[in-house]
Amino acid sequence: MSAASAPHVVVVGSGLAGFGVLRELRKLSPEARLTMVTLEDGHFYSKPALSTALAKGKTAETLVTSPAEKMIAQLKLDGRIGREAEAIDRAGKALCTTGGPIPYDALILATGAVPIRPQIAGDAAHRAICVNQLGHYERFRKELPDGGTVLIMGAGLVGTEFANDLATSGFTPVVVDMLAMPLGRLVPPAVGQKVRDRLVAAGVTWHLGRKVVAIDYRQPGPGYSVTLDDGTQIAVDLVLSAVGLAPDIALAREAGLDTGAGIKVDDCGRTSDPHIFALGDCAQYQHGLSAYVMPIMAAARAIAATALGTPTSIRFPPLSVQVKTTLLPINLLPPPSSVEGVWTLLEDDAEGSCHVYVDAAGREHGYVLTENKCGQRTQMDQRVGEFA
Repeated sequence: MSAASAPHVVVVGSGLAGFGVLRELRKLSPEARLTMVTLEDGHFYSKPALSTALAKGKTAETLVTSPAEKMIAQLKLDGRIGREAEAIDRAGKALCTTGGPIPYDALILATGAVPIRPQIAGDAAHRAICVNQLGHYERFRKELPDGGTVLIMGAGLVGTEFANDLATSGFTPVVVDMLAMPLGRLVPPAVGQKVRDRLVAAGVTWHLGRKVVAIDYRQPGPGYSVTLDDGTQIAVDLVLSAVGLAPDIALAREAGLDTGAGIKVDDCGRTSDPHIFALGDCAQYQHGLSAYVMPIMAAARAIAATALGTPTSIRFPPLSVQVKTTLLPINLLPPPSSVEGVWTLLEDDAEGSCHVYVDAAGREHGYVLTENKCGQRTQMDQRVGEFA
């Protein structure tokens, strides 16, 4: 294929999904024209590493594994750094950006997710930090005083990992969550209790079954006064919001693409427009959302081939997750939200525990392994099976 006839693929986003699909595109087509559009600085780093960076002594600078210039050179990209994707001209097959329109043969959306902002009163409510990007982590480190007290809103995956990271790094975490146990939507109550107790022993304070209703500047300062729904007031140095993320579908929705919780795609990653694809945190696959590393890489391989003219179905591996709580190591395969079932204990001894999620017909749809049982991850992936 000549350079003049090489396909032009435009990718929006420079996270794991964006760079993942760009890598696959370049592997398949050395001659393809590849353009990356991103509002960020274009550096490559591991976003999951943000919640464990303190204990490892990482700064925002040392979290970068490959600077933008290196990624652009390696992948032979046209990097449009600091540019906003404003609209999609589907009829003209062009992405409208703050740097002007960019024509495409295929457009791949890897726009990620945006923080959920709960309605909270108080004159400092806007000061809560959600660490979802490298720049957010840089601000978090700058505002975090040595040995300070950090209130974390949310005891899900990210909130619990941050509590573990802060507690093992000499800080005092205070965690507030509306559910009765940490990781309440991911693990059985017995495992949630073990997480709670291990982190308590490390200095974490829990306010479970509660929510934050106000964040005010502390008088006299510095710091903040956080009010819970039962009237409890807590003096802290920093507030971290980990209440969740929502797929960033604004660009797709405004372009008239089919959206639900995310940007709806078929088994090849195509949206309702056959020239536009989506993957990563912004995509709604046929089995639902999959905001983890393994499904991103599986989707990147299939979408790259399809975008270059070879329709390829995405084959998802078991979507298991390593929870980075060093105080209680956990591996889990979350059951689909559409499946009704119960957690059943298979093993519980000095080596850890093993639980499976079983439906009324006896089929297993998920698992949770703790401590040394985490080594059974591969066997449990095979036992539970893979998503088609």
